[in-house]
This record gives sequence, C-alpha cells and structure tokens, in this order.
Amino acid sequence: MSSPQDARYAALKAKLDECPNLKYNPGSVQNPTLVDGLYYDHRTIGKWVLSFYRNVKTQGNDVELAVDPYRLGWPNDDSRPARRWLEHQRDRLQHLESGIHAHQVPNAIRIGLTYDGALEFASALRAELAKPNGRWAIAQPSATTASQHPEAPAPPEQTGKAPSAGPAAAPAADAGYSHAEAATEPSSIAIARRMLITTKATCAQSGSTSTVVAKSKELHFRDDQHFLEEVTALLQQAAGRCALSQVLLDDTGTRTEFTPSLDRKDSNGHYAPGNLQIVARFINRWKSDMPDAEFRQLLAAVRAP
Repeated sequence: MSSPQDARYAALKAKLDECPNLKYNPGSVQNPTLVDGLYYDHRTIGKWVLSFYRNVKTQGNDVELAVDPYRLGWPNDDSRPARRWLEHQRDRLQHLESGIHAHQVPNAIRIGLTYDGALEFASALRAELAKPNGRWAIAQPSATTASQHPEAPAPPEQTGKAPSAGPAAAPAADAGYSHAEAATEPSSIAIARRMLITTKATCAQSGSTSTVVAKSKELHFRDDQHFLEEVTALLQQAAGRCALSQVLLDDTGTRTEFTPSLDRKDSNGHYAPGNLQIVARFINRWKSDMPDAEFRQLLAAVRAP
C-alpha cells in the first residue's frame, strides 16, 4: 500500500513531467543512483538540469531540490533572470537549507522543501517554461499582499543598516511563537530566529556520511533563548555590515547573496558564544572552512592597489 508521501511524490513527478523542455531520466542498471529521486535532463541539449532528492541531507525537509540555472531555460535564454527567479523561489518557499548532494554542478541552486512547497515550485516552474516570452519575471508584491503575509521579515531601514532591536531582550523561542508576534518584533530578532532554525539543521546533519563525511558541528548554547540573545546582539553590533568584507547586508530578498549569514570564526569549532560573526551569504560560501585570519588576509590582498 502506498503512503501519503508516495502519493505526493507521484503528484510532484506529474507536475514536472508537464514542464516544457524537461525530460525525465529514470536511470538504469548502469546508473542505479537515480532511484533516490527525480532526475530531469534538458530535452534539447540532453544534459542534467534538475533533481528532486528524497534522501534529504537536512532532516525536516521532505525533498531537496538542485537545479542548474544555466541549463534551465531555452537554449538562447539569458541565464541571469532564471537564476534570480530561482533565488526568489528559494527565499519564498524554502523550509530548511538543503545539504549538498553528489553530482551537482558548482552553480546549482539548492532548496530544501516540504511537499507542499515542492508542488508549488513545480507549478510555478511549469508556468514559466510554458511562456513564449517574458520568462523569469518576478512579480513585486503589492501593499495589500504584503499585509496578508505578516511572517515576511521587515525590510532594513533606508540607511541600509539593520534595524535596531532596542534594549528589549529576544522573546522566548517556544513552539507557541506565532506569525502575529513575528510581525511586531524587530527584524534583527526575526533574522536570529531563522538562523537558529538553519543552525539546528546544520548540526543535525553534521557527521553524516554521503560522498564525504560532514564536519562535526554542535550547538553550544544553554538553550534557544541564549542563542537568540547572542545572535541578536551580533546583528546589532554588525550594524548592517558583513564582519569580514564590510559590504552592506540585505535581508529584503532583493540581493540574496548579501543576506545575513551566521559564520563560525573557527571552522573547526562549534556554534558557541565567541565563535560566531555575521557575514554576507556569499562571503560565508567563499570562506568555507578556511581559517578566519587567512581569509581576512586574502580579502586584504584583493583590496590592495
């Protein structure tokens, strides 16, 4: 007897099968790794473009998506709008950050999703690929739409700095926390809450074995409240700038690579007080597991005349 998860997985495949330019790759005896998900090639160029994985790297996701923005559209399409559209969908639909699966191209967009989010993504993708022209446009939310989604984070102040959380301590991170509360709290605390979710997911998958063994990472705080207080204080100290590069951070979703990201100064250490700093998402990715001092030296060398 099939499970509800199997039914939703089949519904996801049905939607993807309707996407123009995508061709399902069922795998073969010679390539048995394809049994762990849905793999699609570009119908015209015959190369991999998109995968939905069921063997998720981050516990809490139902499926994890990897997609190559440079192969997604029609052969003569400009790939930059497609990438921006995918990043917008990630910001809109992501549940928890996806881990890295094998055989992905370096520029793949990765998104962790619930089944509902995956179905919504597949429907949106099908609609974009079916357009004869004008693909990958991102609709700007109206004031009415924004008011109907109070969970959306408030944009930074016009100065470009992160809004101050004021003297009040971060509210308790309990299961009863509501979207209505999110609408009234300072955005620095809302960012800290998202970082808490991501950090817990990262720690949960650390030490797991796939193609490589994920580095062991632990959350060394007394409780969620302690984490929120520490990270909210870091966000206030950052004053809207990356601790390593000093570029302005952006949590509006307009420039996703400049989104605030939580970095461990010592990549061999844990998520602990004194070992964290706020950086831009792309800086965190560039730094990877490089020692903090060495990465700062490289940044200084790039800036040198």
